[in-house]
Amino acid sequence: MLFNSFLFLLLFLPLVAVGYFAVPHHRLRLLLIVGASYYFYAYADWWFPALMAGSTLISFTAGRILEQRRDKSVLGLGIAGVLALLVWFKYGGFAGGYALDTIRILTGQHLPGVRAFLHGIVLPIGISFYTFEGISYMVDVYRGALPAERDLLRYAFFISFFPHLIAGPIVRYGILQPQLTVKHRFDPDRVRSGLLLFTLGLAKKVLLADGIARYVDIYIADVGSLGFVTAWATALGFGFQIYFDFSAYSDMALGLARIFGIALPWNFDRPYRAASPTEFWRRWHVTLSTWLRDYLYIPFGGNRKGERRRDLNLFATMALGGLWHGAALNFIAWGTYHGALLVGTHHGRERGWRLPRPVAVAVTFVLVTLGWVLFRMRTLDGIGSLYAGMLGLHGFGGGAPGHLLAYLAVAAALVWGLPEEWRWPVESWRVVAVAAAAVLFAIAMSSVYSAHPFIYFRF
Repeated sequence: MLFNSFLFLLLFLPLVAVGYFAVPHHRLRLLLIVGASYYFYAYADWWFPALMAGSTLISFTAGRILEQRRDKSVLGLGIAGVLALLVWFKYGGFAGGYALDTIRILTGQHLPGVRAFLHGIVLPIGISFYTFEGISYMVDVYRGALPAERDLLRYAFFISFFPHLIAGPIVRYGILQPQLTVKHRFDPDRVRSGLLLFTLGLAKKVLLADGIARYVDIYIADVGSLGFVTAWATALGFGFQIYFDFSAYSDMALGLARIFGIALPWNFDRPYRAASPTEFWRRWHVTLSTWLRDYLYIPFGGNRKGERRRDLNLFATMALGGLWHGAALNFIAWGTYHGALLVGTHHGRERGWRLPRPVAVAVTFVLVTLGWVLFRMRTLDGIGSLYAGMLGLHGFGGGAPGHLLAYLAVAAALVWGLPEEWRWPVESWRVVAVAAAAVLFAIAMSSVYSAHPFIYFRF
């Protein structure tokens, strides 16, 4: 079920919100949200909830055992259990396809039945997010940073809570658990601020991100013909599209959670204002970048074992981060590219290299934009063609249409002119601002029919 759908906006959300505050008992409220979240997840495919329930039970049980004895083998089994689900459904077809290609080269056997089976593996939406949440919970219990949850209902709420279920933010149980022990009263001001933040996210998604996407998709369909201007407009367009698409989902998730009295961690802070790749990852998909730091980079050894080991750890962490985004070589290439940028940033700082901040911001933005080509284009030919166009090898003509340039101008004005929307003081907005938001909501609703799925639903 999409946030930007009439079913969600006009039926699911109002019924769940009214039911939540109408139920007098706190545990019944938790049960209502868990049931609604499982229904929300089942709307995508009927068997997805069984997979999420299995992952929930594995990490919950492992946490209980780990509290009694901090045994690495128990932690390893728990992580292996939830990762096995992710690996099979997300990477089974990818790895199996390459294995079949190897068999075909070595033996000449095509095995079409096996290939058809692998192609039939369906990726459950959101599995990457709730798998990482389960892993962080088990590791935190093992480290003694968090007591194990003894209440399965509260833990199921943590994993399944529908605002962050499909595309994050990646929540750690230490943040959510204290909020689940409190019965949140109905607060009109809090509900209003949540709805306003949700409205800002909805408008960013359907009016800006989807508007840019329509032009980007057209150009990418014929990437070999793109001249210098159009190629750069396409690459910049996708960079703004994915940012506004994903940050819009995060704003909507934060706004929805606020309605129910839950505070989720923010996920974006105008990343294109970053003056270095390191700062970019402090501002972009923050809950993922901090997860990678705390549960991969630091356990690998971080920067504690010398410069060469640090560089290797950065490459490995970012390559795995790229692989988390999808079972394809282009995502691994994108992650490795960012690993190289982070390594280069560290070496530049150690040598005292500095740029004036405006220049550093511009350079970082260009480097990130070049990386988005690897993320968006799924084939080597497509990547090469778009880079060739950006170098002017396809000519300099064929300017981008005025509509796309107008979208880019609006996107740039928001990115460099205003703070991230979750920072806006919507709780203090008065009648005029609320009325303007209501008009914006109505305009966004009129575009829901042509809305695109969120990009990170695929991950």
